[in-house]
Amino acid sequence: MVAFLAMSSGQQASTASIRESSFADLLVAGAELFTEHWDEVAQQKHLMRFAPDTDQYYALEKAGRLLVLGAYLGDELIGYSVTFVFEKHLHYQHLSYAQNDVLFISKTHRKGRLGARLIWETERRAKARGARMMLWHAKEHPPELKELLPKLGYSVQDIIFSRELT
Repeated sequence: MVAFLAMSSGQQASTASIRESSFADLLVAGAELFTEHWDEVAQQKHLMRFAPDTDQYYALEKAGRLLVLGAYLGDELIGYSVTFVFEKHLHYQHLSYAQNDVLFISKTHRKGRLGARLIWETERRAKARGARMMLWHAKEHPPELKELLPKLGYSVQDIIFSRELT
């Protein structure tokens, strides 16, 4: 577990912790956060209805390929990082890597270094599982992650565009 200070608007600094969780724990504790996350980032809500394929997540977790971290203030889940860890890249079979699925911090807890700490802890644990490269995707809006990653030493690998097929 990693502890550090987290600030929320109108709140004094308090100790937040990052700990490894299970996907089931995240589903139970994160229902409100998932809604906040989806509401903020899903651009085409009529297509992108929040309905995770829990069977696939559980299968990846059982295979040791899912890394789930929760950021907590006491018992309250205030953020999460979910990452896929792979032994081989499809294009570079010698490369083990980790690719984030989702990263989110509640808007009320985004002040300070919580996001960076969650990224660093994700990196550390992915490396411990054998990953030699970490990949993050960042939304255009909100821009916080897109702006933070270069400050943490990341460079653009790919840019993903989307459009509805009608």
